[in-house]
Amino acid sequence: MAKTKKRCYYEILGVSRDATADEIRCSYRHLALQLHPDKQAASGTLSTADATVAFQELLEAYNVLSDPDKRDWYDTHRPDAWSGNSLSRDFSRTPFFDLSPFFTCDCFYGFSDSGKGFFKVYGEVFSKIHSQEFYFARKLGLGLDPSPPFGNLYISYSQFRAFYDYWLGFSTVIDFDWFDEEDRYEAMCSWNRMVRDLATFVQRLDRRLVDLRRRKDREEYEKAREKARAKNKEIARMRNDGDEDIGLVFYGDAALNEMLVD
Repeated sequence: MAKTKKRCYYEILGVSRDATADEIRCSYRHLALQLHPDKQAASGTLSTADATVAFQELLEAYNVLSDPDKRDWYDTHRPDAWSGNSLSRDFSRTPFFDLSPFFTCDCFYGFSDSGKGFFKVYGEVFSKIHSQEFYFARKLGLGLDPSPPFGNLYISYSQFRAFYDYWLGFSTVIDFDWFDEEDRYEAMCSWNRMVRDLATFVQRLDRRLVDLRRRKDREEYEKAREKARAKNKEIARMRNDGDEDIGLVFYGDAALNEMLVD
């Protein structure tokens, strides 16, 4: 699919610039159901590839506008954000690479660990960040913990959890001595925030965590169903023993209730 001009996040979510957090959340949930790639592909409205890109665009918009700090930054720098210019222009004097191209779903395609896949692209990005840290740590005579690998779709939960624990708690060793002395601390804090924000952005897109949440939801659903069935068997037994005043247990899930009373 050819890349299109970057759209305004408010336009993507179909809300006004003064929309409340609840309005943004409600619009996102509504659009997420409409634009889910499986639904789009099944209806023939969009190809799987185009539907995936549209859904990723929605996730990106919600990731920014649902976070007060990111939304405030976006509102302040909105023309730059639309045109795809640097999100990190405060670091124009830094000797290392720009992270801004990686705060968008346009930088990867699919979830493989090769080519332009999600795991390949972001694995290399965080490896480069760590290499920069290692360079400055060695230059300054400081120690530096190794970075856990980003991995792929098939590594264990503990492995990719270690990766996010490391980067969500990132604290740079770089001294930013090319900044004016009074600006160095702010530069350090800004770089920490930028790297942590990137880790948060990546985490929200990570298929491993999405799949994990789905499995947990399914397990909770199954536990609730088994618990309700066991309770209703006990109620049925008590009814057979002559207690007619006991009713069945019902839950908020209509589909679950239908299964339980069959």
